[in-house]
Amino acid sequence: MPTSPDDRFRFFDTLVRAEIRLWGAVDAAVSEATGTNLGLITALRTIDDLDGAARVQEVADDIGITVGAASKIVDRLERAGLAERVPNPADRRSSLLRMTKPGRKTLADGLRAARQELGRRTDTITQAQLDATTTALAALADAFSTDD
Repeated sequence: MPTSPDDRFRFFDTLVRAEIRLWGAVDAAVSEATGTNLGLITALRTIDDLDGAARVQEVADDIGITVGAASKIVDRLERAGLAERVPNPADRRSSLLRMTKPGRKTLADGLRAARQELGRRTDTITQAQLDATTTALAALADAFSTDD
């Protein structure tokens, strides 16, 4: 059964407000613990996940932002001493991203703060509700990623 335009706006408003509130809370916790922000922690997670094989393109793809925006984030990580660009041995035209020792500490501290805040914010919902919501949001993310 098709939904009404008002139902779609109610869905949109609820989803966006929930995301903004949760991001803001987790960002504040990360900032207090690390002096940096959740966006930089997210980029550090990507670099860590790819274990020395990350390029700016992978950061952009993983976070869902443009290459230009990802490049600016990597510039900020470099200026803060949290990551560095190193020559790509397979392609002289590009570089790979590597976390520094301070970057590893910042990532660990940021993830700890984020996990604590996420736990605090989600402790009123059951595991089944969390799993169902995560599954539904993943399906929505897939559906929204098409460029039809």
